[in-house]
Amino acid sequence: MNDFNEPVRVNVADGETAVSGVSTEGFGVEGRSHGTGVVGVSEAWLGVYGESTGGFTVDAVRGQGKGQTCGVAGHSEAGIGVYGKGGALAGKFDGTVKVGKTVECQFVEATHGHFTGNVRADNGDFFQGLSAGGGAFSGEVKAKKFTPTGGDYAETFAAGDEFEPGTVLVIGDDGLMAPCDAQYDSRATGVVSGAGGLTPGTVMESNPDSAHHVTLALAGQVYVKADPQYGPIAVGDLLTTSPSEGCAMRVSDRGRAVGAILGKALATLDGEPGLVRMLVTPS
Repeated sequence: MNDFNEPVRVNVADGETAVSGVSTEGFGVEGRSHGTGVVGVSEAWLGVYGESTGGFTVDAVRGQGKGQTCGVAGHSEAGIGVYGKGGALAGKFDGTVKVGKTVECQFVEATHGHFTGNVRADNGDFFQGLSAGGGAFSGEVKAKKFTPTGGDYAETFAAGDEFEPGTVLVIGDDGLMAPCDAQYDSRATGVVSGAGGLTPGTVMESNPDSAHHVTLALAGQVYVKADPQYGPIAVGDLLTTSPSEGCAMRVSDRGRAVGAILGKALATLDGEPGLVRMLVTPS
């Protein structure tokens, strides 16, 4: 006896339900086939819609793959393959997540991206924070390639006051950062990062216990306030502290500069005080 009937075709007016299946215990609608069990196609809305009013473990839509098949597969030729939005979590993965191409994590909301587990990114993978907080990682982060977009490597330090970017700082008698006011000062610590539009690429947040703190460039390129009245600055000149508060000057006595060098000038400056691009090379 033939187990198959003729196809069922239902035509309805606009706004009506074509096929409705209701069950108190089993499936509302079940489709079995050697091909696709259930197909939903829409020209104006959702191809397949699922809704559930049950608890946390009752899914509106669930896909279960047996064997080496995918539980849920999403494909789009021009848009998003799989999209998730939730009041608690947009997506949750209990197993290993593998991405065949580039990973693009963009945090564009007011709250930044927060990763509590280990994060590993192979060469070419990409994480970007577009909010004020950017991305926060409280676990271990491993990356074969990490490319910061700023100009220097910096760290936060406790300071006696707020100082503008480019200011040359020394260690004050109270242990707090303060502007330099003497030449060849061996207490020199560095330059406040962020001047000239050159933002720090990596910042180590040490959470200093102080009312004020500064971000000090430790390596890389930074713009520094400099005063050429102590000698015109040329490319390659070593820079040190000067009597002009918070400003650098060119090194003219290398013997006195030991322990007080801030870096090496990458541009020239003559005449009036201004900003000089500098490679941080402390000694």
